Amino acid sequence: MAGYVIYNGFWNAVPPDPAQRMAEAAARHGVTLTVLPNTSLLMSVEPLRVSRADGAALTADDFVLFWDKDTRLAKVLEDVGVRVYNPARSVEICDDKSETHRILSAAGIPQPETVLAPMTYTEITAPIEPFLAAAAERLGFPLVVKECYGSFGDQVSLVHTIEELRERAYAMESRPFLLQRFVCEAAGEDVRLYVVGDRVAAAMRRRSDGDFRANLRQGGTAVPYEPTVEEIALALRCCRLLGLCFGGVDLLHTADGSALVCEVNSNAHLAGIIACTGVDVADEIVSFVLRTEAAITEKGTGQNE
Repeated sequence: MAGYVIYNGFWNAVPPDPAQRMAEAAARHGVTLTVLPNTSLLMSVEPLRVSRADGAALTADDFVLFWDKDTRLAKVLEDVGVRVYNPARSVEICDDKSETHRILSAAGIPQPETVLAPMTYTEITAPIEPFLAAAAERLGFPLVVKECYGSFGDQVSLVHTIEELRERAYAMESRPFLLQRFVCEAAGEDVRLYVVGDRVAAAMRRRSDGDFRANLRQGGTAVPYEPTVEEIALALRCCRLLGLCFGGVDLLHTADGSALVCEVNSNAHLAGIIACTGVDVADEIVSFVLRTEAAITEKGTGQNE
């Protein structure tokens, strides 16, 4: 059995911080995790095979901590029997904010009111105008514009007029996006609960005094947070619905103190929450995966006896 951490080689010239942290955590448990970019793997669908640069194939004896969004690779890995944490479908859902909101909404998870923009094949042009007018009428201004694919809050903006909304929509070209009612009482503040397995391993409250986004990359700061029983249950339910083994669940608080799910991230970054809380979330993730792998091995051994 071999274990791997896979990351995106186009986005990262060297292994990113989470991959390094998880490899180091595994080493403390006496386990080697080989860290590889997706660009160093050859995935073939005829014949079905994923192999390393040295020609060695990944097999059903192996497992992968998948710190990437290359879900085609993750699916082929699953097809050849490799156990993938998080599963390909879960990463795919979380990577697309519209799909995340759709699945959670169908299960009754409380979220900000959300409207999905219509699909375009080329670029956004005049046919979008009736949609923009109807969405603005429903959600009111200011409202939040989010690209369906994005990280760190970079693809999220707040618009205050129909003219700003139109300008932002046209700038999207062919990229899918959604619109959300602005939860004004939560401006510049959110809570992240980091779920690992069946527990919340760490939580922090993020705040920005100069931006409606609380992301640390956008200049926000963080302090440790003690989630309520209800918030813990909500975060765990979200991860179960999305099939996540681990992930970050971001909550917004309304005026009455109730929580709305803002986003769920399958590859929520580690450095900020570790620095804020002192909880080694990388070790929590690795420990969970190793326990799961040990249970699978034990079950297989028992069946062979």
